Amino acid sequence: MYIILVYDISTLTPAGRKRLPKVMKKCRQYLHHTQKSVFEGEITEAKLFALKQEIAKLIDDKEDYVVIYRLPQKTVLDRENIGIDFDPTRSII
Repeated sequence: MYIILVYDISTLTPAGRKRLPKVMKKCRQYLHHTQKSVFEGEITEAKLFALKQEIAKLIDDKEDYVVIYRLPQKTVLDRENIGIDFDPTRSII
């Protein structure tokens, strides 16, 4: 399956500023970094389950949130760019 993951980590406190890079690093282990808090890529159901479990341990569920959009495959996604056409998954073999 293809997913797009978006997060918003509150950085109003020192604890939040520590959480942010940890969440980003965890997402980079599974997905391609598209923009500041946006990741996307192909992932198996098992890896998605593991990613969600690991993120849940990192975030503060009273201040932060993560949204995951699931698509059965990338070709179902109608993606439109304004500006340069940046697709980090294009050069993957």
